[in-house]
Amino acid sequence: MAYIEFGLLLVTLVILVWFYFKQAYSYWKNKKIPYMKPVFPYGNLNSLLPRGLFIGLQSKKYFDEFKKRNLKYGGVYAIATPMLVVNDVDIIKDILIKDFSHFTNRGFYHNQSGDKMSSNLITQEGQKWKTLRTKFTPTFTSGKIKAMFNTMSKSAKNMIEFLDGHENKEVVNINYLSEGYTIDVIGDNVFGLECNSFKTPETMFRKMARRSFEIDFILAANLCLAINFPNLARKLGVYTTNKDVDKFFTNLVKENLHYRETNNIRRPDFFQSLIDLKNHNKPKESIDIDEVSAQTFLFFIAGFETSSSTIMLCLYELSRNQEIQEELRKEVRKVVQKYNGDITYDSIREMKYLGQVIDETLRMYPLVSTLARVCIKNYQINGTDDVIEKGIQIIIPVAGIHKDPDLWVNPYEFDPERFNDENKQNIHACAYLPFGESPRNCIAMSYGLMQVKIGIATLLSSYRFYLSPETKQPLEFQPETFLLLTTDDVVLKVEKL
Repeated sequence: MAYIEFGLLLVTLVILVWFYFKQAYSYWKNKKIPYMKPVFPYGNLNSLLPRGLFIGLQSKKYFDEFKKRNLKYGGVYAIATPMLVVNDVDIIKDILIKDFSHFTNRGFYHNQSGDKMSSNLITQEGQKWKTLRTKFTPTFTSGKIKAMFNTMSKSAKNMIEFLDGHENKEVVNINYLSEGYTIDVIGDNVFGLECNSFKTPETMFRKMARRSFEIDFILAANLCLAINFPNLARKLGVYTTNKDVDKFFTNLVKENLHYRETNNIRRPDFFQSLIDLKNHNKPKESIDIDEVSAQTFLFFIAGFETSSSTIMLCLYELSRNQEIQEELRKEVRKVVQKYNGDITYDSIREMKYLGQVIDETLRMYPLVSTLARVCIKNYQINGTDDVIEKGIQIIIPVAGIHKDPDLWVNPYEFDPERFNDENKQNIHACAYLPFGESPRNCIAMSYGLMQVKIGIATLLSSYRFYLSPETKQPLEFQPETFLLLTTDDVVLKVEKL
């Protein structure tokens, strides 16, 4: 009898699941919006337990599919959740800028009670996000960035000392080099701590930074639940941050905070700005210790990987394009001569071609290769009868847009001249989105660019970079990560000048 009851229960469950997915997969068809045919139970994902939210190179595949069908937008499914992929830059401009009030949220999972690190500026929604953004914006003014310049410059010089003393000067792991530099810079600017990554290679900062991007089966399952059923995940207390990473940064923040306040220490860094916010005399303007931890975690992890990868990818392209490398080196040397041979804050701002090279690097390799927005109130797409319903997530395939031949001539060619003063004026406002756009763009954009520029300028002043027989070409990327990460480390030949 028990077997019969179990069998009936199982059959009933299968029927309910089948009916649920059948209904879910009819969403775009009923809306009469073109879509990619979903496959049970993945939808249009590659796997049931993705390491990221419908992101990375997957969105490039969706872009290519809809581009091939000459569609401005089309529907897809993340398991059973309908999402709209938008290829058209004019519609993207409406979503990100003109009609931003309809798309203020990203739709990322956050759970302050069970996963406090997830409750940060990137994931917050509505008024909570607006309040945090307003509080943190003064942290990244040009004056604050200038005050942190010496730390960046010192870390760049440490990077040169490492290269000078490298046992095998001909071949260098560029991932290791750029990681060490960015960890030292961000460790100091965020926490006021000297990481000494080149003297102590396996620091806890480096270990935890890497650990933050490791996804085991349990964390992948949590992500799957959080992405597709966020309300249920919050009720269950699902976490999306590695427990040891959470513990490390929480303890680090508490210890650093206690040390500074006990000894009355003030430093011109990001952490000091957070302390000032925590101690603000107006409750509405202040933040608590958990919010301090969440923001420091966000800025350390996001700043570490994006800046280090940009430097690595830039050096890779300069190694492939020696004429561009030499032209950039000439600019660096010419400008530096005007400043008594020193790389200064003002000299970096004067290096226009350096900016072009980095812009082109980020066009070729947008580290955040997908932008996400959630429609918070019904929205009619301009010039059509199609309505995006409240709750639908919008996917903007940045990696696809950056390689669209209708927007970029020879899009797979590395050409910094795309971003010279004359050509830059002809670039569509939403054809280049490495930092997002609108009020929800990257708040630390200027800081990140300054960090990268100092690193590249310092390296090219002392070394020339070449491709090595050990350099893997073409580069391959991990397909389902939040950031565009290479599968293998980049190894280059270096030559002391």
